[in-house]
Amino acid sequence: MSTYLIAFAIQDFAGVKGDNNVTIWANQHDVDAGLADYTQDIGPRLVNFFGSMFGIEYNMPKMDMVSCPARYGPSGAMENWGLLLYGSDTLLYDQKNPDFEKKWWVLNVVAHEVAHQWFGNLVTMDWWDEIWLNEGFATYLSHVGSEAIDPDMDSWAWMVTVRMLNVMKEDSTEASYALSDSVTSRRDIGRKFGNITYSKGASFIRMMEAILGFSTLIKGISSYLADLQFSNAQEEDLFLHLEAAALEDGKWPQGDMDSFEETMKIWTNQAGYPLVSVEKIREEGQNYLKLTQTWYRDTPMNITQRWDIPINMVIVGEADTNWDDTAPSRWLSEESVMIPLEEDFSGSAIILNKKAMGYFRINYDEENWSLIAKTLMTDHEAIHPLNRAQIICDVISLA
Repeated sequence: MSTYLIAFAIQDFAGVKGDNNVTIWANQHDVDAGLADYTQDIGPRLVNFFGSMFGIEYNMPKMDMVSCPARYGPSGAMENWGLLLYGSDTLLYDQKNPDFEKKWWVLNVVAHEVAHQWFGNLVTMDWWDEIWLNEGFATYLSHVGSEAIDPDMDSWAWMVTVRMLNVMKEDSTEASYALSDSVTSRRDIGRKFGNITYSKGASFIRMMEAILGFSTLIKGISSYLADLQFSNAQEEDLFLHLEAAALEDGKWPQGDMDSFEETMKIWTNQAGYPLVSVEKIREEGQNYLKLTQTWYRDTPMNITQRWDIPINMVIVGEADTNWDDTAPSRWLSEESVMIPLEEDFSGSAIILNKKAMGYFRINYDEENWSLIAKTLMTDHEAIHPLNRAQIICDVISLA
């Protein structure tokens, strides 16, 4: 066990026992008011869900979840192995006075800390420079778990709007840093516990889900957990297991991409993210879509960065549109690429990045922006809601 996971609780709280020896602890007044009942229900279900999904059961004989507002304020939490500590607003919920946002916050934070029992506790990052292996996964999996426990909470809408699109604002500034940049001091360790690690880390993992498919992603990370349990890991270990699963499932290689590790490390070893500019052009009687990538920054720099960017697209209005098929149809690795179009789509809007699963911004040419605007005014449901959210955020950021 990593030393940072050890904790002791000396208290006279009342306990509410759930299934699988999961107990919620809080002061007697809050317990009597039923504020621990919601977590008593969802806590054991999350433990079962993650254990079943990974094929590795929770390996402690008990799990205590303790309300510690004096230590963690209203909203903090800590994943100590078998003794999870929470602020009051992240553990206790008043079901007699329903509040959608408060309920979501408890569900998502409890899911985050339970996910840590595998990502962070069972397998711990080798050093603080790759803390996203703990926090990025716990954040991503908190949305997977929340969706499984209560689909009505619309977990992925929270993920895209509150996490991905929000962290992109920070990730385009001079304060940005790479997911896997070096750590040299105690103060530097503190820097890593920010939105880049948590929200960009989760967004990057969600992009890997789009590339490989959910089942292959889970297969790969389950193998990673089984192979490295009770030990430390580096990002190369993760990418090795994901590539092995992808090769076995026929999901890799893709296009000109050969090494999964090298492709993914372009995203983890660079700060920031790309802007993909889209332009419809016609040359010698052939229609093309020209895609160009640049480093998106609030303050331009004389440094060039490139990414391997997974590209998929939708022609809005096509009857056979499948928004759930988020696998890349091609990759943008060079500065620009010309994609031949089989038909003339001059009257139809083109949307890149299905369900906003890729971590990049998009700027369309004037004609396509006009077609998107027309669609939003006349038939907004023709565009997936997560793409509508990205369109709004991109327009505001690019303006």
